[in-house]
Amino acid sequence: MPIGTSKIGLMGAGLAAGGSETFNSTGTFSVPAGITIVNATGFGGAGSAGAAGNAGGTGAGGVGGSGGNVNCVSNSSNIRVLAGFGSSGGSSGPAGSAGAAGSAGAASNAFCLSFAGGTGGNGGAAGTLGATGGAGQAANSIAAASGANGGAVGNGGNGGGNFVSGGQGGRGGNYYDICFKCGYHTQLSAGGGGGGGAGTTNSGVCGQGNNPFSQRMGGAGGTAGGGPGGDGGYINYNYPSCPQAIQATSGCVGYAVGAGGGGGGGGVGNDPGSFSQGAGGGGGGGGVGGAGNAGANGDAGGAASPTTHNCISVVSGSSYPVTVNGQVNISWCPQ
Repeated sequence: MPIGTSKIGLMGAGLAAGGSETFNSTGTFSVPAGITIVNATGFGGAGSAGAAGNAGGTGAGGVGGSGGNVNCVSNSSNIRVLAGFGSSGGSSGPAGSAGAAGSAGAASNAFCLSFAGGTGGNGGAAGTLGATGGAGQAANSIAAASGANGGAVGNGGNGGGNFVSGGQGGRGGNYYDICFKCGYHTQLSAGGGGGGGAGTTNSGVCGQGNNPFSQRMGGAGGTAGGGPGGDGGYINYNYPSCPQAIQATSGCVGYAVGAGGGGGGGGVGNDPGSFSQGAGGGGGGGGVGGAGNAGANGDAGGAASPTTHNCISVVSGSSYPVTVNGQVNISWCPQ
């Protein structure tokens, strides 16, 4: 509502008194009798705050660990199958974006003149990407040992953690049987399966292991999108038959954003000439990437600064609309 501070009266012969009127809301200014020149000072509304920045995307999935290899003794009869490699996790999500800037405050108006509002606040900074998922542990390499003593067996690598974990790699397994009198010689070795990569919801499945009779399959990837683990290598030496060797396989890549990669299958080594053998463990699956970080809040809008217009010509006794989004003060000198 307008606040009038007009001084009504005449100062000397025919002189109209000075005065002022303040508008804190939209209204109408009526020009006092005898007044033809006024001054106006005012400002518009405050600017609006900037929007918060958008959150960053999910971090990349963790890489799966490689399977463990077996180092055989130097012998022309050795059979060796190399371990599989761990695979990379799923890619990260998109980067966050900065928030939109706020808008300027609405201006006030009087006598077809504008009184500007405050500036809009800056938008908040974008959120950063989530942390990369934990890497699956690689299985250690081992040296072949006497089959009569169980051979050498490698443990599987642990799955990557942090958020949702990858599966653990399987433990290698050996079987040994020899009968010189009967004329046969059997050595079986199965590498542990690689652990499955973590999915975006569930952990990866552990790889098979600790069983020489071909129980060497990689673990399934977690739901959704975890990469399956690779299968362990396999050697079946059953003299006098020809030896059978099956290659270890690498884990599969996580196929959803942030999902973990599968661990590699364990390698195997079999040296019938020295009666030694070994079975490596599978690598652990990679963990899932972390959720993205929130964006920063936007800045508050700025308050409006006053603007002054002097010596505005008006018609005595007339009415003028005043649009107020902040404040407008109209003043006049004695005339």
